[in-house]
Amino acid sequence: MGSVLLIRPTDHLLVGVRWTGFTTSGVDGAGVPVLTAGDQARLILLFPPQHVGEECSPPASAAPLSLPAGSTGSMVPGWRAVLSGSSRISIDVPPGRRIALTATAILDAVGNVPLVVSSGVPGADETAIELPWRVLLAPGAHTQAGAVVCRHPSAPVSAGEVSGLWRTRLVDAAQSPTSAAPDARLALRVADPVLADAADPAFGPQAPNNTLALPRSARTRLALETNNRPATATRLELSSFGGTLYAAGAWPGFEWEQQTALGRDMKVRARFEGVMYPLGHQAEYLEVVTREFDAHTTAGGAAVLRRIGILTIVEPTRREPAADATRRRFPLGDVEITQTTFTDIASPNSAVPGAAWRMTALPGIGTQATHFRPTTSTGEPVLFPIRCATGDADATFAMPLLFVARIPIDQTSTSLTDPGLAQRLAADYGTAQVRFAPTPVDLTGARARGPGDVHEVHGVTIAGIAQQADLTGGYRPALTQLEIALPALRVLRGDAQLSSVRFTEKYLRNGAEDVLLEMLPNQVREIDFAKGADKSGGLVAPKYVANAISRTLGPVNLQAMPNPATGLIDPAALFPSDQAALLGFPLKSLLTQLRVPPEITAIPKAGAPPEVRMQWRGVTLRSTGPFVARPSTRLDLSVTASAERNETVCSVKDFTLELPPGPKRVLRLTFATLTFAQRDGSGPDVAVDGVDAEFLGELKLLDKLRDVADLGAAGKLLDVSPRGVAVRYSLPLPPVAAGAFVMRNIAFTAGIDIPFNGDPVGVALGFASRANPFQLSVLMFGGGGYLEIQLGRDGLKRLEASLEFGAFVAVDFVVASGEVHALGGVRYTLESSGAVALTGYLRIGGCVDVLGLISVSIELCLSLSYQSERNALVGRATVVIEIDLTLWSDSVELDSGEWVLAGAPGRRLMARDTDAALARWREYRSAFAGPRREQPPLAAATTESHQQ
Repeated sequence: MGSVLLIRPTDHLLVGVRWTGFTTSGVDGAGVPVLTAGDQARLILLFPPQHVGEECSPPASAAPLSLPAGSTGSMVPGWRAVLSGSSRISIDVPPGRRIALTATAILDAVGNVPLVVSSGVPGADETAIELPWRVLLAPGAHTQAGAVVCRHPSAPVSAGEVSGLWRTRLVDAAQSPTSAAPDARLALRVADPVLADAADPAFGPQAPNNTLALPRSARTRLALETNNRPATATRLELSSFGGTLYAAGAWPGFEWEQQTALGRDMKVRARFEGVMYPLGHQAEYLEVVTREFDAHTTAGGAAVLRRIGILTIVEPTRREPAADATRRRFPLGDVEITQTTFTDIASPNSAVPGAAWRMTALPGIGTQATHFRPTTSTGEPVLFPIRCATGDADATFAMPLLFVARIPIDQTSTSLTDPGLAQRLAADYGTAQVRFAPTPVDLTGARARGPGDVHEVHGVTIAGIAQQADLTGGYRPALTQLEIALPALRVLRGDAQLSSVRFTEKYLRNGAEDVLLEMLPNQVREIDFAKGADKSGGLVAPKYVANAISRTLGPVNLQAMPNPATGLIDPAALFPSDQAALLGFPLKSLLTQLRVPPEITAIPKAGAPPEVRMQWRGVTLRSTGPFVARPSTRLDLSVTASAERNETVCSVKDFTLELPPGPKRVLRLTFATLTFAQRDGSGPDVAVDGVDAEFLGELKLLDKLRDVADLGAAGKLLDVSPRGVAVRYSLPLPPVAAGAFVMRNIAFTAGIDIPFNGDPVGVALGFASRANPFQLSVLMFGGGGYLEIQLGRDGLKRLEASLEFGAFVAVDFVVASGEVHALGGVRYTLESSGAVALTGYLRIGGCVDVLGLISVSIELCLSLSYQSERNALVGRATVVIEIDLTLWSDSVELDSGEWVLAGAPGRRLMARDTDAALARWREYRSAFAGPRREQPPLAAATTESHQQ
């Protein structure tokens, strides 16, 4: 083996020469050594680097460097570059061929001789041309039987005093050497895929958008494609100043074009076909690098490489999938990317964070650049505008996507059908959370819509499908989470909170499943009407936790669904709280043979708000505590709220309340129907039909009142407040007179309190009342009294009874009249806690009236009470004086407050000399009595709290 360096300054020839299989056979006439070829002689020409891999940058961007211009003190813009490795061409020399070691003889020996080109990775003595950087080309002829030769002048070519640059042109041997501008007709193959996969140079963080003209992603793809079908070169030349290459190639999914002159790129174009992940729209990414005289202030007019990247959506609209299983995962209909061209794209070959191509090992073809996340030049993900045609309305939003290149693997498959890449894409993409205007979306696409098929969607979380069963139809997205509103709860409870839900696995496997959505573990919703029973029919207050949404029932609890064997729901599982009640009785104790929970749904209406419905019909009840049910006892609830009407009707049929519960019951109330109704914004109405009261046990003596106290016919007073509805019935009886005996002011009263806060329904019965007692008189003697009973779910809540008797004396002299009275009585009170209060009192008073113009009255009340809770004997005294002078009236009340006579300590009789009421009385008296005289302190009784 030998070598020499050929240097010819005239035409800038600078090549190395290496040979094998030669012997030295003397010298020629000029004394130059001569080589004689043996049997396997080979001659190799070695060229300096044929390509400069220059830094290219986005249009109008500043120069990355500023370098000193020699010793001038000024600065010039600079761009970085890397040199390719050396190149070589190799020929076989026939045995016996003599070659003098001169430039002319060696170049003449190499010209028009077929080059030695390897079909694999070139060896050290085989032709290999690195042009462009890290792309090792093995040139071939256009025809399989053809050969590649190099053509060049052996001596300098001059015109006058100017000599041309020496270069050798590689062409198909079949091409005519006399053509003025011959097409080289070369087939190019990238001979070393490992070298093509070398990492690109890092140009530094100060210019993250700058790249090579032909980066790693394009080089590896070029190596793959040219080994299946070579690219075509119309010009390939080598020189000591660099190589010249005009080449192009087009393959399924990839195109490449290269124009390089003397080692400097003029134009590089690479186009990748692919799809947008996870939506699956067909797209292409085009990157073009051109040399331009740049007018940017920092470029100084230099001819620099500028790069532009264009992402084009070639399939703007993608139809929904035909497969039901895939459609169930993404029920948003046809998907359109409304903008089709994106130019502000950071090169996926640059150092912009998050923008780079991801390299993936594909089966059978090695590592390739498979996908990247389109990113702006500032490092922000590109947000693609999306419109989904959901059928009822369009959902519009923006989301990031991945570009995935379509790379052939074999005759039938590509990278887009590779399951391994699909799994990596799902991991690399993750999820995209998007929000949009509230949009009604049919989540099932069923031919017959159920009440819970259409939901008001406010946002979705989109992901790819890692285990997509069939990738031949392209990538499809999946909704991993939805943000939905529940209009029914918003209308019924004022609950506007959004719910985070996802499709149930059962539904995804079988579209006929009823439970469509399940709420995320930390997003369960409490449906609580305990504090607002008027919204759920007044009589019933459901309270339960919903963690799923049924297509037919609305919000449901997965742990309280019908038993598959019996079809029945466990009431305790559905309504575990005692606050979930009907008439104050826990629903879990009342319900039996329960087959469905309350149905709470919103039915979409075209051009109008949805119609909200809450229905629970034919619910069977059983006896519990004082609630006595019959086989026909039923609960019916219907709530409808829409733009046309608002109606709430709840009724409980055929039931009895026995109070208190147990063997000591004293009252039985039987109801044919108890109905709560409210319609179109009017106040609520409570109707009691077929009610019958029967006194039992110790109150059996009052049972005779039933003959005259038909509650259904009695006068009804309805009191509606935000706290509930109170129904009062009052049946006055005529006075009873027999001689001097008169009994009047007799009335039987009854009431039903229906709270809206979930408290038990209360029943009140009375004979007269404390405010209006019955009156009994015999001549000048008289008295009165009342009896009031309050009953609740757990029995007696309060019992109060009072009787009093005394004397009344009245006189009338036409111009003046007056009366005096003295009454004594006793009052007995029993609370539900068992506390007892027994009070004895004396009332003394009278009044005088003159011509109806002046009246004066005075009332003194002395009381003595025993209070069991305090175990105390408590006294109290009050004096009330009223004066009416026609145009002026006033009253003064003197109250001693309570004082403890015996028993519990802490409240004793104390002296005082100031009292607001007493001061008013003194002021009034002084107006009639002249100048005020000082009064001695008045001993009065008061409590500590009254002093404060």
